[in-house]
Amino acid sequence: MIKLENSSPTLSKETLECLERFWEFNLPKTYKVFLLEKNGGFPKEKHFNFKGQDEGSVLQAFLGITLNEDLDLLETLKVYNGRIPTWSFPIAYDTFGNLILLSVKGPDRGKIYFWDHEMEADPAQGEVPDYSNLTLIADSFNEFINNLRNDEEVPDNDES
Repeated sequence: MIKLENSSPTLSKETLECLERFWEFNLPKTYKVFLLEKNGGFPKEKHFNFKGQDEGSVLQAFLGITLNEDLDLLETLKVYNGRIPTWSFPIAYDTFGNLILLSVKGPDRGKIYFWDHEMEADPAQGEVPDYSNLTLIADSFNEFINNLRNDEEVPDNDES
């Protein structure tokens, strides 16, 4: 499992099950285990590429259920309600304020996407959040965390 600094206190299985009932969807098992064991924090391995590409970004933090608003999953859900696709769930953010989303419904359930806030849909213009500002990172949460790299593993830190 990934190494994190400043993780929040662990969640109980009952709390997570209650939240899933409230959200009306079940999280993929590997992500549930992550929340139960780590509950967010700052990763040591933080560089990632988009699936099948040489470019990517740098993780700032994984979200969790915490009193720290900057890392709080519930607060993030409130802030981005109506701004991210309804089938997606924020799990982390990068150093530039973009989100890392987990698909929780539909045919791509379990896939991990990069949400580019610079290309965000504008509801005032009648735009609805969709795939247009998303880039696939991984086919699963495990694939995502297993592909994270630390600073020493990145050839040129200025490119990530």
